[in-house]
Amino acid sequence: MTDRLGGYWLGSRLGGAVHDAYDESGTRYALTRLPAQPPGPVKAALQVRSLCVARVVDACLDGDAPYLVSEYVPGPTLAEVVGRRGPYGGDDLYRLAAATATALAAIHEAGAVHGGLTPDRVVLGAEGPRLVGLGAAADGSGPPGDVRDWGRLLVFAAYGPAPPDGLDPSPGQPPDRPGRPERLLDRFARPLRELVLAALRRDPDRRPSAHQLLLSLLDVPQSQQGRLLPPEPVDDPPLGARAERLYLQLSRADQDLVPEVFLRLVGMAADGTDTRRRATRTELVTGRPPEQAAMDRVLRAYTEAGLIDQSDTGADSVVTDQSGTDADRVVTDQSGTDAGGLVIAQAALLRAWPRLHEWLDAERDGLAVHRDLTSAARRWESGGRRETDLFQEEDLDRALAWAASGRRRVTLSAAEQAFLDGGRALVRGRARGRRRAMAALASVTLVAVLAAVVVAVWREGSADGRLDQAMARVAASRARAMRAADPVTARRLSLAAWRLAPVAEARAALADSAADPAVDVFADPYGGPHSLDALSDDGTRLAALTDGTIRVYDPLSRRQLAMTAGPAQSVRALAWSPDGRTLALVGVDRSYLWDTTSGAGVGRPFGRGLGAPGQQAAWFSPGGGLLFAAARQSGERWAWNLRTGRAAFVGQYAVVGPRDKVGLVFAGTRSEVVRLSGRGARTPAPWLDRMPWEYTVFSPEGERVAIAEETGVQIYTLDGVPMLPVRLRPSPGSLTFSADGQLLASTDSDRVRVWRVSDGTRLTDRQVPAAGADRPVQAALAPGGRWLRVLAGHGTVLTIDLAHATPPPDPAGSAASICGRYGGLSQTDWDRYLAEVPFRPVC
Repeated sequence: MTDRLGGYWLGSRLGGAVHDAYDESGTRYALTRLPAQPPGPVKAALQVRSLCVARVVDACLDGDAPYLVSEYVPGPTLAEVVGRRGPYGGDDLYRLAAATATALAAIHEAGAVHGGLTPDRVVLGAEGPRLVGLGAAADGSGPPGDVRDWGRLLVFAAYGPAPPDGLDPSPGQPPDRPGRPERLLDRFARPLRELVLAALRRDPDRRPSAHQLLLSLLDVPQSQQGRLLPPEPVDDPPLGARAERLYLQLSRADQDLVPEVFLRLVGMAADGTDTRRRATRTELVTGRPPEQAAMDRVLRAYTEAGLIDQSDTGADSVVTDQSGTDADRVVTDQSGTDAGGLVIAQAALLRAWPRLHEWLDAERDGLAVHRDLTSAARRWESGGRRETDLFQEEDLDRALAWAASGRRRVTLSAAEQAFLDGGRALVRGRARGRRRAMAALASVTLVAVLAAVVVAVWREGSADGRLDQAMARVAASRARAMRAADPVTARRLSLAAWRLAPVAEARAALADSAADPAVDVFADPYGGPHSLDALSDDGTRLAALTDGTIRVYDPLSRRQLAMTAGPAQSVRALAWSPDGRTLALVGVDRSYLWDTTSGAGVGRPFGRGLGAPGQQAAWFSPGGGLLFAAARQSGERWAWNLRTGRAAFVGQYAVVGPRDKVGLVFAGTRSEVVRLSGRGARTPAPWLDRMPWEYTVFSPEGERVAIAEETGVQIYTLDGVPMLPVRLRPSPGSLTFSADGQLLASTDSDRVRVWRVSDGTRLTDRQVPAAGADRPVQAALAPGGRWLRVLAGHGTVLTIDLAHATPPPDPAGSAASICGRYGGLSQTDWDRYLAEVPFRPVC
């Protein structure tokens, strides 16, 4: 099967010569393969503009495979709906007649002809009936033929596929029988019946034009009342939506394997374009016993959905597109057995599924390396593991560098890992052999010895130096990949890279380490993808809930300070009180408080919880008297007054200021500034209309608010007067002031920025480990304003020095600084990150 025609990736066959198709951006179309025909009809079809017609957007009439591309209209056809629900009647017939006549009038006005109007070419989409298939049929009867087909279409809609005896709407048998029209078309009201009979006349010259039909129908009130909707909700998701829906139904553990599966099913043609590739189940699961059951679940789910094909035929022949290239083949690796294997069922999935496209873009630079590695490993294995089949020199360096740092979502198979291990062993073995040969030369004449030593040393240095240079690049690449999540290990890896070989990549890694303001990192040793974490306002306490146990850490000293069992019910969110003593746990239907300094466990349940899944958050008011919780996707939100034990701000979006003295209530133009003490005075604040309450924070003195709007961060007085001459940009999301109000931090899911409020200077802008779509990054500015602590994914707390200054380039000085402050990699870490070369001290 052809994977592509021109710039369109083909999906399943929709019927006849029509295919589901997607362009490079993933937009869905209907592509029709055409027989050889003159260009006139297609050019005319390209000029048609009507909301009742699927627009023709592209066509190619040259080459061996001419085709036409139309707008895709989701929904059932008229034939399908009548077959399931039975014939139409009454006003629905009028509206169907008006919509289809409108379409024909627009087609004929553009000089085009539909030429194939049948119940299968009327789609009942969410916006009403639309004609599809324009430009794909060659009917020589012209506009009168379209009008005749319109009449037959209405007869089908009124009577179904089996009209009464004597009323046959099929070609060649038009019901033009004077004296019996009333009986034959008794399901039509009289005005519409007369139009249908006129359209079905044998003499084309006596038929009305589509424009005349439309004008007559617009005089009938029923044809203008409402719109003809499909009889049930349209469920015709594009290919990518089907794949995404299935992905989201999997468990998190199974989701982690999906990119592994699909990336191994994508190859790369010689011109760099993506192709489908066959792989075997053995390639996916060998050497990974714990994951075999999960891998089989993933394969079964996508096979049953028709997105992966496990058959042995039908998709591995070489095909070409109309341009004559062979970039559209399904690559089948013939170097091993079990060549049938697995293949992506429809090539269009490579563009239709945004998530797969993102995976491919992230891995693209290494896909060719991985495919070469996979093929070579198979040849090596099937050939009896001959040394001559192993990668050497540049091929080995390239594969090692990719395996070390170029892959993100691909795990090496057992055969691939063994193949690389064999290549490394071969290089080391040859180096040792050369050393032994040098020792044996001691009894040779002095001139011969000197010559041999020179040659041997040069060759040994070449092999060992090449390996050290390759591993230096690997270490530098690993340092770059780890820097966002673990700046300390990244510094040690950059130092190791420099000591292995002073290549340009190692020099750059040292420079990046010297410029990085993140100087420390702490990670919850029990943290995982399902853990919940919260950082105290001053950044000195980390709470982590994993598998029902809550632990409190000091991220600076790395000590565990407290531990207790969590509540029986599932916990949705955690929040620290402003004084850093009490931890709030918001469950599914109730909430809890834990005094982390008391030695006691979690307190009794109270108040409410968050039942809705998705992005959930909890936070205390600055004075500690109110506990807030919100679920972003569902809109569920509440506030609980911890002093009175009652709900507060019921049904309102509220942000509370310092000491719980003042608050903002967001209600469009009816927004207010509310004084929470005394008589509770309220001041209208219409300037808050359209402001994002979730990205609003009070300054420490309570007289200003910072709001992250789409155009940037602005600071306002409580009467709406902006204070910054220039907005702070970019504006990613959640805001936090320092205790003295001089600094403002902003975080989104994977980045943190800090500005000095007085002059708008941005002090830091750093990527941090992604916390996930439903877990935004949390920032805490320590008293004094120098240190910023950031809670990111998996319970990772970074410490950032806001006073950090980037030194001038000095690799030797940077290396000495790392040795003095952090030391080199330990033996354990060296074996973990640089197992390819023996451990060596670097400080």
